[in-house]
Amino acid sequence: MERLIQRIKELTPTNSDEAIESIMAMVDAEEAHIPLHEYDLLNALSMEGEYLVLKLKYEDFEDELEYETLKYKISQSLSVVIAYEEDGKSFSKLEKFVNYIHKLSDSKQNSTFGIKKVDTLSEFPITILFSGILPINQLKMSVGKKIYELIHSDDTYFMPKFQEFRDQLSQEIGTPILPVFPLLDESLKETEVTLIDLFDGRLISRFQTVPEVNKDLIDIYLNKLFYIYKVLAQEKANKNS
Repeated sequence: MERLIQRIKELTPTNSDEAIESIMAMVDAEEAHIPLHEYDLLNALSMEGEYLVLKLKYEDFEDELEYETLKYKISQSLSVVIAYEEDGKSFSKLEKFVNYIHKLSDSKQNSTFGIKKVDTLSEFPITILFSGILPINQLKMSVGKKIYELIHSDDTYFMPKFQEFRDQLSQEIGTPILPVFPLLDESLKETEVTLIDLFDGRLISRFQTVPEVNKDLIDIYLNKLFYIYKVLAQEKANKNS
């Protein structure tokens, strides 16, 4: 446990006691349906990037469907480790969260969970450790109405296409690129796209194409995004050199 505590202190030089308490509580006791081990958390915190701990109630699931807080946190994190409590009466609620998070998780992510047996649920029976949060995966994409409708019109076509794009981009820049879930912004022109850095709120790029929309048009957008991500990766490399 000392290695894990030391790692938390390194990452959280101020207010480390609260972080240690929250993360150490995720390690399961011997009696667990599915145990979480110290090395699961240590591996997550050994990744490059920032981390975040979020505590939830099972009743928060309906809010998540409306506000999608978890969805966007997951899309920014290379590792997601979740500790659930189960008191013999909460399995159906727990299962909703497990299935939801599994559906959102990407093959480039480390996604791990444990289920701890308890007599009584605590105030927050779900603790989630997001880690490996890199600036290049902290981008907000907003799109105009025609683009939004197009990319949601055929999942069997677009999902593999976007996966292939991210695979090629990840290989090119040497950093795993996670899915970005575009938001509909009706204030934009119908084929316009904006990309915003969530860390400092700056507008990274704003572009659009011809009004006519078809599947081939997406390749133009992906080419532009490929270039933008390469520039961002190069900026980071220059800062670190």
